[in-house]
Amino acid sequence: MRLWLTLILGIAILACSRENKSSEPLREPLPKLAVDFVIGGHVYGNPDTYTESVYPPFYKLLKEYKTAIIPDYIVLTGDVVAHPTEKNWSTVKAEMDSLKIPWYIAPGNHDYGEYMLENIQPQPYLSIYEEDNLMLILNTCYPGWSTDSAQTVFIDKALKEHPQTEKLFVFTHQMWWLKNIPREMELDSIRPNSYALYDGDTDFWTSGFEPIQKANKPTYFFAGDLGCYYGLVGIYYDSYQNLEFYGSGMGGAVEDNFLYVSVYEDGYVKITRIEF
Repeated sequence: MRLWLTLILGIAILACSRENKSSEPLREPLPKLAVDFVIGGHVYGNPDTYTESVYPPFYKLLKEYKTAIIPDYIVLTGDVVAHPTEKNWSTVKAEMDSLKIPWYIAPGNHDYGEYMLENIQPQPYLSIYEEDNLMLILNTCYPGWSTDSAQTVFIDKALKEHPQTEKLFVFTHQMWWLKNIPREMELDSIRPNSYALYDGDTDFWTSGFEPIQKANKPTYFFAGDLGCYYGLVGIYYDSYQNLEFYGSGMGGAVEDNFLYVSVYEDGYVKITRIEF
């Protein structure tokens, strides 16, 4: 009960911040939101208790969260379904569409396939530009946890088309930065849910990272392959210079969480972990 009261109070506070309204005059004006989004990782939940739908605790909380705040986007960072059947995808689509919020998928190894591309999200990767913020929703379901050559070109083109970009947000399923971490970065490494597609000749640092590095923008990476089982970590954070790395996931019923990201017009970025 205490957790739910805390969550409801937090949502109410965020709602006030979003609307910039109060029954009493404020001493200082609240910053105005430029864009905000919810990020959910490993959305089908626990493999042993899979319900052929969005992980029920997450979906329940999304509906309640939406009563206080309507984010601009929901980004599902992979493994949205355990099995990419028409029935499973149809259920997920009906649930997510019912929220009436644009939603996108950075596909995981369980998702990517013919049905997803023909009926759910025809683009395996895409970009969204809003208020000088560029969002790249990528597909790293390639050997080596990397982007293919077409995506590398796509990333470079998106950055060149929006040179005024102030901040870059990158969404993937795999924690692609964990393979062959450059020694100078000294990033922490943790156990993801799966090492599927880990083996390969390429990796993040030799494919998709290069155009991002050249752009030299404050960049936030989000991946979603954590926390599906009890005992597996559900959250990750690390940073290096102007790069920040986040991992988030659900299913283990211990560290289940999603992230709420608020980007303000003054450039401030607030990343809130919502536990459930």
